[in-house]
Amino acid sequence: MHFNSDFQKNSNISNIFKVIWNNPETSRIDISKKFNIYRSTVSNIIGTLLSNDVIIEKTVDLEKSGRKPICLSINKDFGMILGIELQTNDYKVVLISFDGTQVFSKYEKIKLNASFTENPEENFIDILDDIIKGVDGEIKKANIPLLGIVVGMPGIINIDKGIIVNSVPFQLKDFDYAKVLKNKYKVPLFIENDAKCCAWLQCGMKREESESGDFLCIFTKDYSDSVDITKDGIGIGVAISMNGQVIHGHNYAIGEYVSGSWRPKKVGQTGLADAVKKTVFTNDESYKDWIIDLFSTVTTFIPLFEPSTVFFHGQTEDKHDLILQTIEEDVPQFNAIMKNCNSKLEIVNQNQFEIAYGAALMFLQTLSRIENLEQQISYTSISWDEIF
Repeated sequence: MHFNSDFQKNSNISNIFKVIWNNPETSRIDISKKFNIYRSTVSNIIGTLLSNDVIIEKTVDLEKSGRKPICLSINKDFGMILGIELQTNDYKVVLISFDGTQVFSKYEKIKLNASFTENPEENFIDILDDIIKGVDGEIKKANIPLLGIVVGMPGIINIDKGIIVNSVPFQLKDFDYAKVLKNKYKVPLFIENDAKCCAWLQCGMKREESESGDFLCIFTKDYSDSVDITKDGIGIGVAISMNGQVIHGHNYAIGEYVSGSWRPKKVGQTGLADAVKKTVFTNDESYKDWIIDLFSTVTTFIPLFEPSTVFFHGQTEDKHDLILQTIEEDVPQFNAIMKNCNSKLEIVNQNQFEIAYGAALMFLQTLSRIENLEQQISYTSISWDEIF
């Protein structure tokens, strides 16, 4: 009974937190109308959030005379979240305030130790240590507590048990990071697949839209100057969001991409010729071949999933016209299927911090997530008592 009571309390707080986060300057009346729960319950929860400084009250000026309404907003100074994108040749970090606003970012190259292949877990932890220590000064300067850390990286990640199932570039397999790192930084630390961080980014940036429509994220990254990851020179990941939640699948490998041109014993994710793969970003004809291969494959996903939007991440703005022209001329079936499904393609302007930002937003979204009482509690679950 105690467990059920705690579950209901956390669920109610998460619901109300989500409403206030999605709708800055919302009122108590708005919240009461939205949920079919007693007003006294709503008042108690709002009181709890106010007394713990999670939200703040402020009056809103209106042109009309009369009593000024009191509205509720997230207290951006309640705490900060650190988002990290970790690749084998560089890392990006983003600090966001509690309302989701980006307040600091940093990019640096890294070089793996020569012994990396011999001690991958130890070296992985050393890299994380260096990155987190590198932003310690910014956190102290802000004088706002750090609430959590989320790392986005390539690989299959079991977010519910806190295990890196397989990350080829970092040579990690079945690494129980939750066990090793749980108390190391004195705040929760989660790890998520980098492509899925793109989906968390879209969910966090377009919160109300993401709850009313499902979407697909295609994340592409140029690895031509990094440690060998796919031997293609480019990596592709796909992420799916349904009803505002990023989907992982029973083995956490949803989104591991292989193109329709791929054949057994072919190295990498596509069946394109090596000469094409190595010159994708230096030769327009190779780039067009790659776009044709990618969107011919993605076309088959659309009628199965019927996403409201397909977000295409990772391409520079100067490539946008070439992408659209190539699809129109060489993959007309993609546009036809998108039209039939009432879906739209959105090419996202390249932002080197998008994975780190999406990782940080994942933490905030876990606070507004309602757990299924019948399921095992995920490692990424956070109780509001912990946050307080």
